[in-house]
Amino acid sequence: MLTVTQIDYIKHLREIEGASVNEIATRIECSWKTAKKYADSNIDLQMKYKQKRRRRVMEGYEEWIEAWLEEDQRMPKKQRRTAKKIYEGLVELGYQGSDRTVREYVRRMKQKQQESRQEQAVRLEHIPGEAQVDFGELQAINGTQVKTYHELIVSFPYSNAQFCRVLPAENAVCLFHGLQSIFEEMGGTPTVMRFDNMSPIVTKILVGTDRALTEMFKTFQWHYRFQAEFCNPGKGNEKGSVENKVGYVRRNSFTPMPVIKELEEFNREVIEKMREDRNRVHYRKGALISELWQDDTARLLTLPHGPLEIVHMNTRVVNKYGEIRVDDHLYRVPNVRPRCRVLIKAYWDRLEILDEYGEELLHTCPKFYFQDAKNINWAAELEMFIQKPRAMERAVYLKALPDSIKDYFLSTTDLGDRKNRIKAMVDVLGRYPLEVAERAATSSLQYGRTDGASLKTFAAHEAGALNPEPLPFKEPWTPSDVAQWQPDLSVYDLLGVVSLG
Repeated sequence: MLTVTQIDYIKHLREIEGASVNEIATRIECSWKTAKKYADSNIDLQMKYKQKRRRRVMEGYEEWIEAWLEEDQRMPKKQRRTAKKIYEGLVELGYQGSDRTVREYVRRMKQKQQESRQEQAVRLEHIPGEAQVDFGELQAINGTQVKTYHELIVSFPYSNAQFCRVLPAENAVCLFHGLQSIFEEMGGTPTVMRFDNMSPIVTKILVGTDRALTEMFKTFQWHYRFQAEFCNPGKGNEKGSVENKVGYVRRNSFTPMPVIKELEEFNREVIEKMREDRNRVHYRKGALISELWQDDTARLLTLPHGPLEIVHMNTRVVNKYGEIRVDDHLYRVPNVRPRCRVLIKAYWDRLEILDEYGEELLHTCPKFYFQDAKNINWAAELEMFIQKPRAMERAVYLKALPDSIKDYFLSTTDLGDRKNRIKAMVDVLGRYPLEVAERAATSSLQYGRTDGASLKTFAAHEAGALNPEPLPFKEPWTPSDVAQWQPDLSVYDLLGVVSLG
């Protein structure tokens, strides 16, 4: 820090003696940058700086952040909002501050857990056209449940491009269907693919890099002609690119928890997100990933003339109830006699049931999976918004609610009214199923009676409509004279009189 005398001397040397910046820096014994600053800049030494009152840019947005973080506590840890996601959400709401302010505010409200492993490693030079494959898990809202799905990631370390498919399981049929779909999207096949020792591929780990492979994988590999490499047991870091991509895709594409109605439609949205992600700059090479991806594309193997049918085939015997068991799930087979043998073609999304010779298609049905699932407690999920009614507009579970309930909440901008509506809906959902609440909300909006008491009345009425009193049993066989006959029971009173006498 220069003194006022030194600054005056710099001005004298520059303006009176015409000294260069280098000469000034040498004579004052300061850096060239400092000499330049005071030699050629207008500096008012009498300026008095006043401390400005810090404007609270977060004012009005704390409620959103608190609601999001509280809501995230109900989410899987790996799918909670990051500070970046929270900042982006606030910007959409009109926030004009910096992301640093948001990050600092978030840091004070939650403890950031970051796993970092400091290991000295040799940087590898990746070759275009080579890929790594791995699975990850995510949770998503499906109907009235939260289900576990599996994200299949194919990563190209050279360009840092990634491809993703969300699947219901990690079995062989799902894995190869997902890879085949990705190959078709890319327009080619990677030259080399690195896997870990997953059970749909490896049946036994042999000496060194040798592996005993499943017949289904060998058929898939021969069809698409890629070379397979495998990590050593417990060495996931040998495919570090895709390991990182699993977390990256989950944080940036599946956070907060998504809503999945139809899996194929959801995957089309995922494909578009992965395509947009390639329009960013590579973290180390300074070029767009989409540009580097062209080098990967040039090295891909040509696709075969036709796709491989990804199917698992076996036979079953129909039981006496007309059912077959596939993967511990019973499927009804109509119009097939018990004890006969049938051929099962199990695709990733459906079963085709044929006669034992495979000549006649008998039945087709969707394939069911035993996914980890838990029912959504709607009353508990909505209760937190009673005190934060404005944050309801961005609630994750709001996307999964029926449209009538969404409209019931959001059709008013008065936060006091919305608070009362949320409170009434929580009470209704605590007593009745979601179907009743949906119908009650529809009636409430239709008749313009949106107060809490009216909603509860509509719910009680709808609950009665769904479970009406049973109608009297009607049978046509009894003659009408007999059915309508009303006997005179007074004669039995005479018996009592006689007995008393």
